[in-house]
Amino acid sequence: MSATPLQVTGPVRLHVFAPGGHEALVAATANLPTISVTSHDSPDAALEAAEAERGGVLVLENAGTFDLVELLIRVSETAPSLPGIVIGENIPILAVKRLMSLQRWDMLPPPISPVSLIEALELICKQDSSGADSSGKCWTVTPSVGGAGATLVAVEIAYQLSQRETRSKVCLIDLDFFDGACASYLNCPANLNQTALTQSADRIDEALLQAFITHHKNGIDLLAAPRSHRLWNAIKPESILKMLEVACGLYDHVIVDLPRWPSPWMASVVTGADENIVMSELTVPALHAARNRAEDLEDASEGIVQPRIVLNRMSKKLFGGTVTVSQAEEAIGRPVFATISSEWEAALAAVNFGQAVSEAKPGNRLAKDISRLIDLLEEGNAPVVQSPPSRKKA
Repeated sequence: MSATPLQVTGPVRLHVFAPGGHEALVAATANLPTISVTSHDSPDAALEAAEAERGGVLVLENAGTFDLVELLIRVSETAPSLPGIVIGENIPILAVKRLMSLQRWDMLPPPISPVSLIEALELICKQDSSGADSSGKCWTVTPSVGGAGATLVAVEIAYQLSQRETRSKVCLIDLDFFDGACASYLNCPANLNQTALTQSADRIDEALLQAFITHHKNGIDLLAAPRSHRLWNAIKPESILKMLEVACGLYDHVIVDLPRWPSPWMASVVTGADENIVMSELTVPALHAARNRAEDLEDASEGIVQPRIVLNRMSKKLFGGTVTVSQAEEAIGRPVFATISSEWEAALAAVNFGQAVSEAKPGNRLAKDISRLIDLLEEGNAPVVQSPPSRKKA
């Protein structure tokens, strides 16, 4: 049986650095006339050649003979639109984080088959021929403290995006395997089997994901697992990343409810996300926790991530001991991106009826504030109040 033709316009040349030999790539492309393979003696030479040629793709074997992280940093700085593939297993987590920030890169485990190579090339080369990245936007929402309202806000963001004029396809993913509440908030089953995340990432594809999806009647698709700590140590970070990658290919928006406790995949998830929201209440302990959480995300991503601080449960009181936005910014040492009003009755109704807030109480202030937050995120706007970031402890 002949190989499936590559659905990419124009010829493709693979500029390969593979200390273990490039024979496997030559064999995989034997029946693909539009693909040619050129081997290089060093990763630097392969990078320079791929940059210089139209249709060039950089292919690197992760054999531990060079600093993969350093090379990927150079790619992100000098040739961020260059397509590339990393071949190998047990890729260092810092390299995975860098790969997540490069929109036109993919990872392939050996042995390389023609089918897997074609799929990877179609993914990374298609984005160039279309002139834009076709994957959906990924936003994470994480709390600074328990009860900061991150899950409620994540559900409402997902619902409002699904109801806009564009009728975006939206998936809400709950990565809190210990205390996840998205399924409970929406009063629907949690169908994601954690066992699937303990196996090889290659097994996660569109069909598997669709089998685990819960379709809520309000238009949100939910990926959530029943609460359990039994398989916690066995969940693979690369499986989490593959799940998110597949979801971003299927949906216009992927909203991730991210736990505040440390996890082995947290750094890669936030580095690959388009936006990261840190929810905080307007109390001094919560603000200090928000500052620490934002710094954790920045440090884990080596400065790539710039978290958005959102203050929840803003009171409409004019007098009393309420902390102001300017005082909050002083406490966290960075600007506040947006604020969300306190609407206890609307929030309570939403949770009790398994609905989003704007379903349960249309027109309430909380829903309007989240609508404005979505607008700010989609427009890439600066924070509501401009203040220089600082790590000075309050």
